[in-house]
Amino acid sequence: MPGCRHHRQRPMILVFIRHKNPAKLLALPLYAVHLIRRLDRAALVALAFIAMLVALLTQTAIHVLAPNTRVLIGKVIVVDPGHGGIDPGAHDREGTTEKEIVLDIARRLFGLLGKAKGIPIQTRHGDWSLDELYPHESTRHRQDLAARVHIANRINADAMVCIHVNKSPHASARGPVTFYNQASQDSRRLASCIQRRLSELQPRGAGGIVKGDFYILRNSKVPTVIAEVGFISNPEEKKLLLTPSYRQDIAEAILAGLADFFEGQGVSPAITN
Repeated sequence: MPGCRHHRQRPMILVFIRHKNPAKLLALPLYAVHLIRRLDRAALVALAFIAMLVALLTQTAIHVLAPNTRVLIGKVIVVDPGHGGIDPGAHDREGTTEKEIVLDIARRLFGLLGKAKGIPIQTRHGDWSLDELYPHESTRHRQDLAARVHIANRINADAMVCIHVNKSPHASARGPVTFYNQASQDSRRLASCIQRRLSELQPRGAGGIVKGDFYILRNSKVPTVIAEVGFISNPEEKKLLLTPSYRQDIAEAILAGLADFFEGQGVSPAITN
């Protein structure tokens, strides 16, 4: 209507706990516009830690974790499922969207990190974008990206993992690829750790680690990677990406890669570009 401004749902940063009933989420909303810019790392960590204590009592069983996850205790990890809201990311003509796939993987990784006594901070827990949280950039897309980076930088996270799905005009393209910031040795090392673990799921088509000139990588002040976990354009891989058990495998592979990183591993595998 003329003179009326459409009110969109305010995006939130949520610390959530997976309950036995997936439809019931115990959530602690942190309205980023009002809080993220004011709360320091200690305050956010304290809030997340309280949620994790409850999670230990209420969360359903998760696959057996790698034995080295002790190194994740107390580590603040930003889990960033890409896209959301009006931005579906990669998609096919049958209604499958990247934003839905990566959100589910991120939720699984969030739960695994909590079980490992890490402190995960997830950038979105629903189908929304974050552009309203950081209006200083010129376009909606850049505002969304800036908000995600701001969260990681503001709390001085120990690492940030952005989860995405790839797409190619060539249906034969397949396998995970992990992008890193070439100006950050820690970003490169984190990429090598996560890529090695993801490659164990797809040894035939796995790519390498790739230098990425992306907004999030350029502007993040913490070790950050963009993990493209598979190709939605590859029929066989798309079928896997739509399988809950495979999404769980991806989440566990990223968790293991994070543990490897904090153990000091990262042997710099072959670089694709």
